[in-house]
Amino acid sequence: MRQNSLVRTTLCALGFTVTYLFWILKPIQDAPAQELYHWGGHAREVFVPYILFILAVWLLFTALLLPARKPGRVRAAIWTFLLLCIACLLIKLNIFYHRFDSVPAAFDCAAILTLLVTLSWRPSRADRFERVLKPITTIFIFLGLLGAFILCQLFWADLRGSLADQHRPLHQRNAAATVQLHRIVWIVFDELSFQQTYEHRYPGLRLPAFDSLAASSTLFTHATPFFIRTEEVLPGLFSGIPFDKIRNTFSAAPSFHNAVTGDWQAFDQHDTLFKDALSAGYSTAVVGWYNPYCRLIPAVLDSCYWRFQVPSNTTLAGQIVLSNTGNLAIQAVRGVLTILPPRLTIYLMRRSRVLQESLAGSRVTEAEDYQDLQSRADQLLRDPSYNFVLLHLPVPHPPGFYNRHTHQFTTEESSYIDNLALADSWLASIVQTLKQTNQWDSSTVVLMGDHGWRTQQIWRPMKIGWTKEDELASHGGQYDPRPVYLVKLPNQTIATRIETPYNTVNTRKLFDAIMAHQINTPADLAAWTQSTH
Repeated sequence: MRQNSLVRTTLCALGFTVTYLFWILKPIQDAPAQELYHWGGHAREVFVPYILFILAVWLLFTALLLPARKPGRVRAAIWTFLLLCIACLLIKLNIFYHRFDSVPAAFDCAAILTLLVTLSWRPSRADRFERVLKPITTIFIFLGLLGAFILCQLFWADLRGSLADQHRPLHQRNAAATVQLHRIVWIVFDELSFQQTYEHRYPGLRLPAFDSLAASSTLFTHATPFFIRTEEVLPGLFSGIPFDKIRNTFSAAPSFHNAVTGDWQAFDQHDTLFKDALSAGYSTAVVGWYNPYCRLIPAVLDSCYWRFQVPSNTTLAGQIVLSNTGNLAIQAVRGVLTILPPRLTIYLMRRSRVLQESLAGSRVTEAEDYQDLQSRADQLLRDPSYNFVLLHLPVPHPPGFYNRHTHQFTTEESSYIDNLALADSWLASIVQTLKQTNQWDSSTVVLMGDHGWRTQQIWRPMKIGWTKEDELASHGGQYDPRPVYLVKLPNQTIATRIETPYNTVNTRKLFDAIMAHQINTPADLAAWTQSTH
């Protein structure tokens, strides 16, 4: 009987673990493939921390419930408090009451009711309490079995993810047979807004590199993106298909939804502009951010490097498993703090150095991404043997991590405008490298944003990195969908503009026309643009 009671207690503890960690476990349960798709490290850095964290919390709840195995005042107090606190969790998740400020009030009520039950406890009430508790413990035993199933799922996901980690070979170019063609450099600044860069610039903001490039290029004033999320936009640009949804898998071929036909299709790396470039005699290379290019299109790339270290559910690629487990613990502690009385929460946040540092972690990792990709991009640009090059860069994508006044990275408040100034600095470095290596005049440079600044869709409503400067620059959060889209042809020295609407999904066709020598002058480009309507 005692052994059976211990088993029941252990399963109930796992049931409480699943219940209380639901808001942390749900993202990893809903889309483990999503986690791995953008993950720059090993699968174990994603899943093993969750497994260890569940086991640690399970142990904690087991230790808490062991004194409650014997009927009495302690058992009543522990079970009452744990059950009542579930109401705080339900409110936090907006399941039955959509007000986050009511969570501390619910916690206060749980504490007061637990205190009343404890103080008013009488041995004569034990039988009645046990009759009420019996079906509840049965429910938590079943939840415990669900928790065991979740653990098995995570172990299986870790195994499958480890298989997906295996190296995928790149295209093997024949250097001796490579044709010496004029270089094409494709630069994608993530979330680069035409309005903020060239049309209604923030007062006092100087962007000399963008201005200088526009003075010798063709600027599209009405470029229209086909979607607003990078993970669909870049593959859509590669394929020339307007993707608007993605289904990630553990393989190298996710499925995308065609916005025009409504069909789902597996991504075919051999039906992309990189394959077109290889067929035209070019050697291909990518240095990119966010999207896993080295898993997505390895067979059509001669060189590839990608990085994305920004926290996803607080786990970080490249960190040891125990460190990521600690990050999950910090996230859980911060969640617990939201149910405490506000003054106590503020006090604990101020006193906790670890929690304060975790708030700045995202900005630190973005700065690290920037520095690493800048170094890799510079190395690639200095090697002219790769003559079809994509650089997908992580600025001016919010949240801000740069101070344009001090010219330093920062973990303090920073705006989209700060990151835009950083993008200008990076562009100046790219141009300088190409000029130093005598490649600038002879190269075609296509510079664009994958989409505009998503003021209304993401940043302003969610308040993620949204600053007063962002509010002023966007005129109260007004959304302009137009990204920057600019083409500098070889030896071009004059500025031209294309005012007609242009859908960026035609980017593959544009590169194909450039590689086929159908576009050699700004006049050719203007005529070609008209033909795409």
